[in-house]
Amino acid sequence: MKKILLSVIAATILSAGQAQAADGVKKEITIVATINDAIFVSKPDGSTWYDKEELFAKDYTQTEFASKDLPVRVYTTDNEVNVSLVQPLTVARADGAQLSNVAVSFAGKAVVTGTPTQVIQTTAAPGGYDNTYTLKIDAKAPTNATGSTNGQYQGDLVMLFEPKL
Repeated sequence: MKKILLSVIAATILSAGQAQAADGVKKEITIVATINDAIFVSKPDGSTWYDKEELFAKDYTQTEFASKDLPVRVYTTDNEVNVSLVQPLTVARADGAQLSNVAVSFAGKAVVTGTPTQVIQTTAAPGGYDNTYTLKIDAKAPTNATGSTNGQYQGDLVMLFEPKL
């Protein structure tokens, strides 16, 4: 009886695997939703976050660059927020040339990797505090480029917003 049952189960698994392979291609998407009642960070409209932003040359010499002011809305249940970079912001070209002196500021304060910058929320909102701050990125033209500095430079800004614990 055990041998028959195992044979039936094995045949069922085998035929299901063959049918799936013959019928199509399996695709998966991981869906993640995070609810944190202590902090919410977004664009001022409250529904999105920045995807891609451009640094603009400050003048015709193209030796200094800056982002436009990026407004960031922070809602917290406590009036203190710590902001830091998860990793250094490196803005580089495919050949390794990098923009130099890359600086990130939030709420007018320098933000660095691993060292929390404290921001005090001042505008009371239902159940907490709700303020909008300015995020800004500044950089200088590469000093380590060989030959021309022309090209597209890219990097990933990864920030950590933590409510007061």
